[in-house]
Amino acid sequence: MQIDELLIEAKSVAIFGHVRPDGDCVGSTLGLFTYIKDNYPSIKVHIFLERFPENYKLLPNANNTNEDYSDEFGTYDLAFLIDTPSFERVGANGEPCIKAARKTCNIDHHISNPLNLCTVNVVDAKASSACEVLYFLLNPDKISKDTAECLYLGIVHDTGAFKFSSTGQKTMEAIGNLLEKGIDFTRIINETYYTRTYIQTVVTGYVMMNSKLALDGKVVYSYLTPEDMVRYSVTPVELSNVIDTLREVSGTEVAIFIYPVNGEYKISLRSNYVVDVNKVAGAFGGGGHVRAAGGNSKESPEETITKLLKLIQEQLQNNVTEK
Repeated sequence: MQIDELLIEAKSVAIFGHVRPDGDCVGSTLGLFTYIKDNYPSIKVHIFLERFPENYKLLPNANNTNEDYSDEFGTYDLAFLIDTPSFERVGANGEPCIKAARKTCNIDHHISNPLNLCTVNVVDAKASSACEVLYFLLNPDKISKDTAECLYLGIVHDTGAFKFSSTGQKTMEAIGNLLEKGIDFTRIINETYYTRTYIQTVVTGYVMMNSKLALDGKVVYSYLTPEDMVRYSVTPVELSNVIDTLREVSGTEVAIFIYPVNGEYKISLRSNYVVDVNKVAGAFGGGGHVRAAGGNSKESPEETITKLLKLIQEQLQNNVTEK
């Protein structure tokens, strides 16, 4: 299937991502929005994205997003749900809009995706990112420099600048073709992946100072309390990259970062080689990928970490037994 097959029949399009959008979510939704604006000027298209990091606003059309869907926007011929594996994760109050649309399309790469959220579901769990999945659904001749910059940012972020195991041959094929569009890839990777605001730097330092090792050094974990969030005047949006810093601790297999969001705790999990954190996250109503996943908990960070460590230890022990 090609996206153009859906667009040629639509007069109005809505695009949604997930709550607390990360680089891949922002890049893929903005990439599709820009592709439509470039090639289908007669289509009424709106993109709905919750607040995302300020440094992502170097992308084209980043200031054309709507943070919340309301009835005032009406219904759409076609609604896209991107980088989102469940309706519980839909951002910007998008669920009613998506369910009311004449036709819907889910573009995703999460292994936890049930493959039945929309009328058309294009989900590749082996892909590095939603941006990679989207790239191969677009007509390469119609991809502008602006669209290419959006897709490049998303792939960079979800591959950890090409160091995560999800990076594959198709990933690099897409990247090579995006570079051919003349994008300013140096600026994108430097200003959105390798830099943080001062507050983000301070909070990350605090998280690292208070981190602890568990399971004979195989797990590193840390958390923030609501009081910490107030003390540092930090929002959940600004914490998306903290888990990747924890993941850099030498000798660890799993990194855990927990922080408050909307009255409960968000759990971010990363692993390197052995542990399937998608299975761990599933015990907390979440999911994602084998090496990167998340969930939620209404219990205290200490209680949540105790349960997480038990699940991780079971996998580590099973791995030793299998060997």
